[in-house]
Amino acid sequence: MPAVLKLPKNTKGRDFVVGDIHGAYDLLDKALEEVNFDPAKDRLISVGDLIDRGKDSRRCLEYLEQPWFYALRGNHEDIFMDMCYKDGRLNIAKANFNARRNGASWLKKENAEFRKKMKAAFEKLPLAMEVETDRGTVGFVHAEVPENMDWQTFLKQLKAGDPETVETALWGRRRAEESDNSEIDGIDRVFSGHTVSEGHALKLGNCFNLDTGAVYREKYGEEAEGCGMTIADIKAAGRAITKPVSKPVNAVTRLPSHPDKPFFKRKPKSF
Repeated sequence: MPAVLKLPKNTKGRDFVVGDIHGAYDLLDKALEEVNFDPAKDRLISVGDLIDRGKDSRRCLEYLEQPWFYALRGNHEDIFMDMCYKDGRLNIAKANFNARRNGASWLKKENAEFRKKMKAAFEKLPLAMEVETDRGTVGFVHAEVPENMDWQTFLKQLKAGDPETVETALWGRRRAEESDNSEIDGIDRVFSGHTVSEGHALKLGNCFNLDTGAVYREKYGEEAEGCGMTIADIKAAGRAITKPVSKPVNAVTRLPSHPDKPFFKRKPKSF
């Protein structure tokens, strides 16, 4: 597994990022329609948690096979890696536990060959990504960057396999739970998911959490008011990304009104 994936600037089309999918692929299909996604030139980046809880998790492979789709490993992919052997067999005790706690019961219905193929695909998923844009470098992580750590150090620690850094990248919730508005140095903005933010995507410092509970909107419909799938142009204005979620799909394509200005007033540290 490459710890970090770096993508060059997309000179032909647009780059989008989507929050946690959790098997809600019908909503993802609608989201791509909403932004007029062009697979010939656009790219889509997922912050992870492709599977579990939703009705169609097996479609993760359909997306992972597309050349325009890039995904991070989320904690649910990590859970799957831990309970599935190389040959696709499940550790029954772990599978039963995760079926109850993490919505992974669907995996028990799949055959070993399919699970083997999933495991091979998940092994290739990075823990962090960054993309060059004409506005600077944009970062992606499933959960969060450790407290008081700059982006370059974060990437170095991931590449070194530091257990605490990897754990935070996959499972951390401190920033969201403490409403930490400090900025991560060395990067323009960072997109993540993992912690559900009902009502709107969450902006804290230069970090955007796009997990707005898509799977709950899929399962409970209008009863899950404020939940939906958020997909955003990675160069969109912050105020557009955090607009209220009023429909099953919250699509953000609007660019900053002042494209000649940086995302934030501060200047990122040079690499």
